[in-house]
Amino acid sequence: MKSTFYFFVPLLFLSKITCGQQEDITDKWKTVRIEDSTLGKVDYHIYRKKMDDHKPLIVYLQGSTNFPLFWINPDGRYSSGITLNVDSISTDYHVVLISKPNTPLVDRIRIAPSGRKHYPMQEGYREKYSLDWRADSADRVIDDVIKKLDVDSSTVIVWGHSEGSQVAPAVAVKNKKVTHVIAMMGNSLNHLYDFILSERVSAFHGEKSNEEAQSNIDSLYAEFEKVYQDPKSTTKEWFGETYYKWSSFSLTSPLENMLKLDIPILYVAGGEDRQSILNMDYAKLEFLRKGKNNLTYKVYPNCDHFFLETKTDESGKKEWIDHLDEVNAFALEWITKK
Repeated sequence: MKSTFYFFVPLLFLSKITCGQQEDITDKWKTVRIEDSTLGKVDYHIYRKKMDDHKPLIVYLQGSTNFPLFWINPDGRYSSGITLNVDSISTDYHVVLISKPNTPLVDRIRIAPSGRKHYPMQEGYREKYSLDWRADSADRVIDDVIKKLDVDSSTVIVWGHSEGSQVAPAVAVKNKKVTHVIAMMGNSLNHLYDFILSERVSAFHGEKSNEEAQSNIDSLYAEFEKVYQDPKSTTKEWFGETYYKWSSFSLTSPLENMLKLDIPILYVAGGEDRQSILNMDYAKLEFLRKGKNNLTYKVYPNCDHFFLETKTDESGKKEWIDHLDEVNAFALEWITKK
């Protein structure tokens, strides 16, 4: 049975990916498949630039949706949710991506009548996709890459954005070869709490009444109760994903895993990232309370979830300033100092 997952895709990434044909993307990546009795097929992709060199390793974990790592729009242009300048970074690092279950490296997306971009959920995706699958597959990939490539084992980084930032600490807990964690624009608390925060923030900003927000929150609690009552279900869905997916991402919080780690953690938040910034702030407080000093908390006050700053002039005209390169430069410098 196939389902369709709808998601609004930010235009930010069009500026990060060079236009071209599908072959251009696949030629730049070497795909390796791991066959696992529990995980099934795990496909990971190594950027080919200087692949034989002795270099540190970055395993990048993308955010949510069932999209391929690279997708082709109807106009033939590529987009991607990868928030790295891979070609530049791969001069000094091995860069590895991991496909989600039964999801290709690159494929064409569809456009719904409403204009939303979507991609058909592939057979096997719903049965596998969970926090456990993502963390366990990354654990296996790290071990496999270190066997196959000339990796500088003194620097093995798990780097996640959005939902990937929730996965990254879980990977580091499992795999002791990981030396650094970078988690950007995610959350520290229960994954489902984001939806409640979103309603509160909307009410605070006057986008809806407090009564409407509370009604929506009450409805959310009713939905979450259903998820927790049947946490392993891969046939029941809420908000485009299975109960299994939602429960797996909310049984253990990212903060719980972060606090288990003594390796350096870079935690990057955006002040305009609405609900995320509110619970990311809490992580710093907990590290202080417990006397742990391995967390670097960096906030870009005017950035949203996708590292964009919005400025409005006196006439009301808006300008978007992309801070992604600045953020990544800070992260790479942080790695060398830790």
